[in-house]
Amino acid sequence: MARVGLLLIVGILAVYYFPDSRLMLLDATEPLVLPVIKSGALEEMERIGRNVIEYESLTGSVPDRGDWVSWLDFRYTADEQRRDPWGSAYELVVATDSVMIISYGPDRVRTTEDDFKFVTARGRR
Repeated sequence: MARVGLLLIVGILAVYYFPDSRLMLLDATEPLVLPVIKSGALEEMERIGRNVIEYESLTGSVPDRGDWVSWLDFRYTADEQRRDPWGSAYELVVATDSVMIISYGPDRVRTTEDDFKFVTARGRR
């Protein structure tokens, strides 16, 4: 266990001392870190989806595309809550029976394989 701690300390020091090692270290740790980051983003997306449904039950409508970013800005004060972990604004897609919150993922490009979404059912009758 002490060896793992020592390796961690050496890795952190290398990141600060050798700037090129940052990318190497990030690439090496991505398989371990990405699932944790994605899990946190999915929790945030679930909460946003629930809030959209609550907003709909109070007002009778969901935020439209033109108002989406301003709705997020009004509803959430912290920038971390309005954007995914990679800095992109969450996207809202409204269907008849659900709302979908979309993150563009680490590459920040729409409709690529690293995008992910969270669907929240609408309680419409």
